[in-house]
Amino acid sequence: MTDAAGSQAAGAASSRPLVVGVVADVPDVVITEAGTLAADLGTPLVFVTVEPLRYSISTLPDGSVLSMPLDPDVADTQEESFDPDLATRIRQLVPTADPSFIARAGDPAIELARFAEERDARAIAVGTRKPGFRASLEEFLAGSIAVSLAHNQARPVIVIPVAHTIEGHDPARHGAQPDAS
Repeated sequence: MTDAAGSQAAGAASSRPLVVGVVADVPDVVITEAGTLAADLGTPLVFVTVEPLRYSISTLPDGSVLSMPLDPDVADTQEESFDPDLATRIRQLVPTADPSFIARAGDPAIELARFAEERDARAIAVGTRKPGFRASLEEFLAGSIAVSLAHNQARPVIVIPVAHTIEGHDPARHGAQPDAS
């Protein structure tokens, strides 16, 4: 392969984004790890939030979507928008990246996979649920987005664990050995 062909291939690969599924209270570690991974891969970051209580009715030319609520008694069409506070937080946590922000509506796993396909994404990254009974119950009732993605589409799925970072201790990231006691 010539240098020019190699550069073209590298350029094409770097334009394929890392799609990161996020929610308003996403733990910082999901954002920072996704930022590190995207930097290591030399790929852009696209953060996507999906409103599960609404469904998409139309995609606008700029890529945004119009949605309707699942509740048939409520008839309000709205354009989905990315939470500006979350966008600010993401920019603070990954200051060297120039991320994009997309809002969708529908089943999160389906919409993340659909968006990744539209953008020819390199991979999809999601965080695990926070520990606790409520999160476990929600996952039991709604299913795991990461598992659904892994089983129902062809792109690599990167699952960023959050449980140990919620407690404030991550021996693997800090070079410390776990307590043997």
